[in-house]
Amino acid sequence: MRALVEPSFAERIVINHRDYFKEGYLVVSSAVNITETEVVTADGQQIAYDYLVIATGHTEPIPKTRTERIDQYKGGNTLT
Repeated sequence: MRALVEPSFAERIVINHRDYFKEGYLVVSSAVNITETEVVTADGQQIAYDYLVIATGHTEPIPKTRTERIDQYKGGNTLT
């Protein structure tokens, strides 16, 4: 909410997960099947794992790039 009121704040809070998540494999997809050793994604990938973290996230369409997200926050700061 602060980014909507103070757009410059968006520059500090929007972080791409790949910028800090270096030691793992980040998958952005729906899981359609999970076993004790692998995950099958909606697009057919079969991904083996040692440790699995599931972040449920959301399904709303959101901008994909950092710049697009910052522009979205700045766009929400208009008075009509």
